[in-house]
Amino acid sequence: MAFSLCATESPRPAGAGRTEHERRWQEAVAAGVRHSVCHWFPHNFYSLCHAFAVVGSNLASIASGRDYRPVAGLAAIDAGNGELIVMNEDHAFGLEAGGAYHCWIESTHSEPKELIDLTFGHNHLYAQANGYAWHGEEAPSFLWGPFDALAITGPLSHVQRGFGKHRIWLQETPAGAGWMERHIAANEQAYVKLTTEALCHYRELTLQA
Repeated sequence: MAFSLCATESPRPAGAGRTEHERRWQEAVAAGVRHSVCHWFPHNFYSLCHAFAVVGSNLASIASGRDYRPVAGLAAIDAGNGELIVMNEDHAFGLEAGGAYHCWIESTHSEPKELIDLTFGHNHLYAQANGYAWHGEEAPSFLWGPFDALAITGPLSHVQRGFGKHRIWLQETPAGAGWMERHIAANEQAYVKLTTEALCHYRELTLQA
């Protein structure tokens, strides 16, 4: 999805080390996406990981001059007290009603690969709305950093419970990749509007900083 607005943004520095400047930039991107998606979907934003992934990858790409992509697949998050919330219904990508799967963002521009999950802070709300238990503190408002440091991979059956609320198990799947491609194509104009609103709020925040 192309945006002519890209040229108006200044590239942000890459690198594994996260400075305070980089952290503030990440927070502005996350806030811009949250402002846009929650404005239009105030009652179920915590279930719209796909919208956060698409708008977030667009805004991060525009604001940084680097390439990010939305990813769809399976996930498991730590709900505290040794319990996991597992979203592994790969068949749900073929269902109109959807199901328990997850969407996130990955960089395509550099090593180490970056992981971004802008809905991570909604995990406790997702749990409450879908009948899962949630114990203890909320998760961080978003994940953003080296993929290998934040993501657990490998078979879900090998994942040890209690890995912590600062990490996530992820697995992209062919069904998820195909669904994401079709979903973006079918909703392109809506995502242009959502991304434009997110970019406007992002600019307001960064001009104030």
